[in-house]
Amino acid sequence: MKLKNLFLGSFALTAMLFAQSCDDKNDGPTGAPSIELSTQTLDFEKDGGSQTIKLTATRDWNVTNVPDWIAVDPKSGNPAENKEVTITVLENTGMDRSQDIKFTIGFDGKTLTVNQKGTGSASEVVVYHNDFDKELAVKGESGWKTYLDSFDGWKNETGSGISTVEYAFSGMSARTNSSGTSNSQFSDYQGSGKNYLWFAKDNYFHVKNITLPEGKTNYTISFGSERNLYQAADNTFVPEEFLVYVSNDGSKWVKLEYAFPNGLKNRRWDLASSTFTVPSGTKSLHIYIKATLASAYLMDDLDLSVAASAGTAIDFSKGIDLGTGGSTGGGETPEPAGNTIAAVCAAAAGSAVDLKDVLVTGVTTQSYVITDETGSVLVFVKADPKVKVGDKVNVAGTTGEHNGLIQITAPTTAVVSSNNTVTYPAPLEFTEANLADTPKKVTYVSFTGNVKKNNQYYNIYIGSVTDKDLSLSYYTGNMDEFVDCDIKVKGWYVGGGTHYQIVATEVEKVETTGPKFSVSTTALTAKAGDTSASFDVKGNVKWTVASDNAAYTVSPASGDGAGTVTVKFAANETEKDVTVKLTVSTTEEVATKSYTVVLTHSGTSAAVTGKFTSNVKWKLGDNSYDGSSSGNSKQSAVVNGEEVSQVLKLGKAGKAPAAGKATLTLPAGTTKVTFYGFSWKGTKATLVASIGETKVASKELTANTGVAGNSPYKITVTSADLLTIELPSKLATDTDVEITTAAAARVVLFAINAE
Repeated sequence: MKLKNLFLGSFALTAMLFAQSCDDKNDGPTGAPSIELSTQTLDFEKDGGSQTIKLTATRDWNVTNVPDWIAVDPKSGNPAENKEVTITVLENTGMDRSQDIKFTIGFDGKTLTVNQKGTGSASEVVVYHNDFDKELAVKGESGWKTYLDSFDGWKNETGSGISTVEYAFSGMSARTNSSGTSNSQFSDYQGSGKNYLWFAKDNYFHVKNITLPEGKTNYTISFGSERNLYQAADNTFVPEEFLVYVSNDGSKWVKLEYAFPNGLKNRRWDLASSTFTVPSGTKSLHIYIKATLASAYLMDDLDLSVAASAGTAIDFSKGIDLGTGGSTGGGETPEPAGNTIAAVCAAAAGSAVDLKDVLVTGVTTQSYVITDETGSVLVFVKADPKVKVGDKVNVAGTTGEHNGLIQITAPTTAVVSSNNTVTYPAPLEFTEANLADTPKKVTYVSFTGNVKKNNQYYNIYIGSVTDKDLSLSYYTGNMDEFVDCDIKVKGWYVGGGTHYQIVATEVEKVETTGPKFSVSTTALTAKAGDTSASFDVKGNVKWTVASDNAAYTVSPASGDGAGTVTVKFAANETEKDVTVKLTVSTTEEVATKSYTVVLTHSGTSAAVTGKFTSNVKWKLGDNSYDGSSSGNSKQSAVVNGEEVSQVLKLGKAGKAPAAGKATLTLPAGTTKVTFYGFSWKGTKATLVASIGETKVASKELTANTGVAGNSPYKITVTSADLLTIELPSKLATDTDVEITTAAAARVVLFAINAE
């Protein structure tokens, strides 16, 4: 009887719900947001074509991330229109390609991967490629000294033929410049940016012995380049000044004719290429590049790839002798650095080193540290140094700059004596409190930290500091035995910014007992579009995590011992930041039983629109420019898509950079001045305002990626970028205020308004 009543009750409920669904009209979305595709992958042949998938969604949907070689029909829809979607792909004349197309309804989305065959995969096609970006080149106080023989950060070759590659060069250096790299606003191709090669006097760049794939004869050489001769009225690229040759033996050279896709440009990066065919059986290739005009040409993204079709036939027997000589010099005779380590460290990068009878005080698998009564310095061998602690050595080489400190590169080492007594100075103790104070020289240090393995790297963290870590440079022992453990280290600090490099002299595992509990960080940040963030719980106790915002969930919510906590959430589509407190706690007897991890989820900033005009008049002073200036000095900008003619630039670059100065006339009654101001891309600057001899205000200006090169600048701003300078008191009369950059920096100002 009870079973019968239960059945009847269930039947009645079902009938009620059915009737309600039939009678009630509800045109809004029902159920949880979801979207489904009938497949996650589509494969196309080289010729292209069309395929169809089925889509089911509970909300309005749309398609994003569609390249120009794919067509999607339809691109959007609603739940009532759940139907077939047609994917059409064009013919592929290039390499194999793939694209992830995103179908989204806001809180949910699915990805469709579209693959298409071509001439082969990138790994099969690329024989040699170098973007020269292994390590960022840094300009010293005396100029660029990153000659290719003293700086290895340009060696970033990839491809199937690089195992046999060697280099020869002269008059060549690696450089970087935020406004002049191959991915700057002066580039007409998607360059790699960072470093480029600079062709100085008596220059050439020779890539030796590229191994060619068996059976291939058609190839394309491509490279990014720009003509940038200082103060030249016309910097249109001249191919006769930038010569490219190939050889099969490095002796006889055939000149290549190359072309840019859109003709020759005036001081703009573009990608040149030349397709050619070598004789059957050619096993290796040499590339030789020379600029006949010194200090005018830049190069980036050198590439040799298999071509889909034949090009200019190459007859190596008709090649000419270029007399390269195989020199690997830096292009300038280095100045001597002095005969003490202090003198070596004080000399500019590129200086000659000749030290006698100095003591080895630290050794790695690739380098060693030497010490005399004046200081210590790292000698980078890039191979087994074949010395040991206690040796006295004679060292000859060249100074280079790495991780912010001078080191000795390309050394010649001779051991004079061994088993000498080594006495280390009292170490500087690294702690959470002083880790931000980067030492300015090679320094003997000690610290205790926790070892974490990140992919193939071993990073050491001190306490809860996560924005700086340490690593044992080319450590001679086994780091795996220290992972997730505390170690105590003594050794030489040899440079670093975010990552401190240590040449270890003592490493000891710290054996701990009793309960331990901590977190890797107490502050997390997420961009508006991010949907997750994570942090680590450290220790050996049981713990729990709680979020004060239900929309920000944690996983796992509890654990025992070390673990990673992931916070998941939806993208922030509002303009306001969201702050979430995550409480991590334990009941065990530890010094700190609870930590609060604050997650800041940034909001979207609405772009500013309107006229970016100024109501303040100004007079140009030293090294200042505006719309009235002539030639390349004339200033203007496009801000959030609007043309702005009232732009003021202060400061100049070049061989003699200098601060800029201008005078603003503020009307009587002014209490504050608002403006947009940015320093040059990749730099910071300080703007100082003075009335007479009295400084009334200063404002630090941050960089904007659009502020680079010559005007017109293409700048994007938000309301948060508007700056305000408050005056000490209301101006009684019209008053001249002098503004200047605090150093030899460049800044751009606009929308300057007195209130």
